[in-house]
Amino acid sequence: MPYQEFQENWRIFSELIDQIPHIENEQIKTLIKQYIEQNLIILNDVFTTSIDNLKSLQNAKTVNDVICTQARFTNEVSKKLSLSTQRFINTSLGHIADYNEWLKAHCDLATD
Repeated sequence: MPYQEFQENWRIFSELIDQIPHIENEQIKTLIKQYIEQNLIILNDVFTTSIDNLKSLQNAKTVNDVICTQARFTNEVSKKLSLSTQRFINTSLGHIADYNEWLKAHCDLATD
């Protein structure tokens, strides 16, 4: 049943991407677009790795081939997710600085 769950999740994800509301605030709009793009990059990386993995599994001749192929797959996915996490943090840090400046300008907070 994981395949049906995948199809349902993909349908919901696609609908949500298409339903991004019109946002007047340019900063929020830009930030949301960047995070959606990052999300899509992550999914595309995982899909590409999964496709390569499935092709390798189709050519497996031994149990060892299957186990090693799956081990390489999980290792690759892990590396891709780590890289994506680093990109997310780098993007977020830039926006955090902007957000702190906004807070100083618009809120009565002692942030100095």
